[in-house]
Amino acid sequence: MSRLLLILLFLFTVYSVKAQSAADWLRLRRYATDIGVDSLCHTPDAPCLKQYFTQIVYGRTPRHVGYQGVPESMDTLRLNRLTRQFIAGSDWCPLLDSLESPDRSYRQLKEYCMRCLIDDYMSDSLTIEQVQETLNTYRWLNRFRNSKRIVVNIPSATLRVIDRQGKTLLNSRVVVGKADTPTPLFTAFIPSLVMYPYWNVPRSIMVKEMLPRIQKNPALVLSFLNLDVIDAKGQVVDPKTVNWSVSASAVYNGSFPYRLRQATGCANALGVLKFNVNSPYDVYLHDTNARHAFASENRQLSHGCIRVEKPAELANLLLGYTRFSDDYLTSCPKNASPKTVQLPVSVPVITTYNVLDIDAAGAIQVYPDVYGKWRLAL
Repeated sequence: MSRLLLILLFLFTVYSVKAQSAADWLRLRRYATDIGVDSLCHTPDAPCLKQYFTQIVYGRTPRHVGYQGVPESMDTLRLNRLTRQFIAGSDWCPLLDSLESPDRSYRQLKEYCMRCLIDDYMSDSLTIEQVQETLNTYRWLNRFRNSKRIVVNIPSATLRVIDRQGKTLLNSRVVVGKADTPTPLFTAFIPSLVMYPYWNVPRSIMVKEMLPRIQKNPALVLSFLNLDVIDAKGQVVDPKTVNWSVSASAVYNGSFPYRLRQATGCANALGVLKFNVNSPYDVYLHDTNARHAFASENRQLSHGCIRVEKPAELANLLLGYTRFSDDYLTSCPKNASPKTVQLPVSVPVITTYNVLDIDAAGAIQVYPDVYGKWRLAL
């Protein structure tokens, strides 16, 4: 082959790649904009491209997330390969598609988002910003590649357990915190569960809801609520020996040396199963003695903890075998001692705040902005 022909072939290849790169750059930016990734830069150099691909695959941390106790994991090797393929003018789309979230809900919502600007479905209660914010949350969830993940969405008051491939293993209704006692947004591990847990009454609930009633008739109220009085050494004491004419501030500051603990059993506020959560919040997942609440559409009813409609199914799934039968929740031995059961692998629980989402039937739903977080973001 002549030298001139080699030069012409080289120049043709260079200009073809440049033309392809320009078209691909436009295509990438348009795709990113459609799914809610803001324009990050204007020249497709390697750092810029890696930023774009990282945002498209892994999103950003959603607003209002507090404690983050679950390590995040991003496939930087394949992100780097994707960047090199794009710059070289190779077919980069299959690799990007394989990196994006495999969650079926994400794929469905993304498909909707790509056409929702020209779709008549849009309404006053549904905005492109809400769709894009939910898409970002799903991309952020893609950072947690554990074999099982528990995702609790507060506005919908629902729980999903999903695997590494994004497959839903369990759907359950939940009850979450009221507007004035909200469930925090966090990521944390569940290392264990407790059979027949005690409920150690938080000081805030003791002061605001129980103490005024107890002071009127200590023996009657404590017996009715099945509450024991526990001293600083963890011993049960006779409530008749306690001076109940105590101020709220004394309870809060610890000068009142007693706490309240509800006995185990079906009447316990935590039910018969509790899932320990390693976080700085006094929040955990648990069964409940008020299961009728799951039938309500308004399930923002708790003091912050997350009540689970299907606690036995969740426990069996996390344990990896069937330990709890269908009748476990209703068979409550009297004064059973709490028993902690370690999970074979700690499982992350992630709380989210999607006012728009895909439900279990695959339909788009818009939920109330129960904590006003979406309004604060506007």
